[in-house]
Amino acid sequence: MDTRHLIIATTIMLLIGATPGWAQAQPSPCGEKITIARADTLSGIAQRCDTTEAALLRANPGIEGSDDLQAGAQLTLPSGPSTGTTVDRLKSLARETGDALTGMAQELGSSVEDLLNKNPDLQQRLRQLGDRLNIPGVDASKAQVSLSPQSGPSGTSLTVSATGLPADAAVVIGGGASRAAYEVLDRARTSANGTLQATVRIPDWAGDRERFVLTVAAPDGSWRVRSAPFQVTGTKL
Repeated sequence: MDTRHLIIATTIMLLIGATPGWAQAQPSPCGEKITIARADTLSGIAQRCDTTEAALLRANPGIEGSDDLQAGAQLTLPSGPSTGTTVDRLKSLARETGDALTGMAQELGSSVEDLLNKNPDLQQRLRQLGDRLNIPGVDASKAQVSLSPQSGPSGTSLTVSATGLPADAAVVIGGGASRAAYEVLDRARTSANGTLQATVRIPDWAGDRERFVLTVAAPDGSWRVRSAPFQVTGTKL
């Protein structure tokens, strides 16, 4: 195992082995709900609303990480005694691990399957964890999103292609900084064989040298697929 893979494996095992304490949540000074803003993160919301990321995840079971946040949507804030369990949090961590593996594989120019094949011990532990918690394996989804081109200034029009999606389904196409809330850029519908091809424009608010991620998702956020980062460069068109 090379150094990069060792770092990946160590990080994921630490995530899976994490067993934080479960304190009672206090009412949030932000109220019962908050409207998600562009580029929001769970850590940022937790800080300004005097809560924790773990409590936010327990209060919003459909959210597994900051890049699941959709700008304009409502996020429930925790109040009263926490009802989350260690198993609930481990399930969330396992799903976050799957997202992390996908991102790492993309950055290494590889696939999740290849990454795990090169780390058989890690692959076996993840499968065992998934079996115990009754959650899908990290390589269960075959959906993929590709972009063309893969870099350019804000204002660039790019083609978003996706495969392995639900057939004949309404979708939203969102964009945002890596590991932060995404904003809906367009709406579309998949083909009868679960593919998608659409053209979207990198918005003017995408920062120079920013790693901009495109997200294809169900309108209700029940599933999401992300692209490898688009590198924003230079002056806007």
